[in-house]
Amino acid sequence: MNTNDIFIRNHISATTLVREGMRIPLVHAMTGVAWRSLRKIWQDTYGDATPLPGRMPGNTLSYIKQGQTSLLLSTLVAVYLTVEKRANPPAASQAEMFIQAWESRKLFTKRGMAIDINAAWYAIRDVKAELVSWGRCKQCKATYIFDTELRETSKCPYCGERDIKIIGPGKQ
Repeated sequence: MNTNDIFIRNHISATTLVREGMRIPLVHAMTGVAWRSLRKIWQDTYGDATPLPGRMPGNTLSYIKQGQTSLLLSTLVAVYLTVEKRANPPAASQAEMFIQAWESRKLFTKRGMAIDINAAWYAIRDVKAELVSWGRCKQCKATYIFDTELRETSKCPYCGERDIKIIGPGKQ
């Protein structure tokens, strides 16, 4: 794949991510597209409205504490990990794999259930970097994000079971 193809694919991914509401710093980190180009994409998409001000929560558990559900974030992480595992590394960028997983959310969310795209990326990043615990329910075999100290994640979000097999990292 030549440099022009990669450049174009990164810009297409960046445009998609900005339109979906991802913050510019995350889009930049994921695609490598220049800040000036990203601000132009934002302006073309949202007009003169400035990008959202303020700091974002810094990790997955912060988003869960602020109302994102462990169930939805865990499902999206599981989809991403499957997409990544099946991807042809030279053909798919991190952003393209994320967009593919992000599109899948339409299959498991319904009206009134929303996932913040920024929270979704942090969840994937934190699981892959082993910054949050990732476990498998011994009852239903589903994988999910958990933290024994956070009530919202102390049991399986799918079946409610508390018996878990720690997949990673196991350090609490």
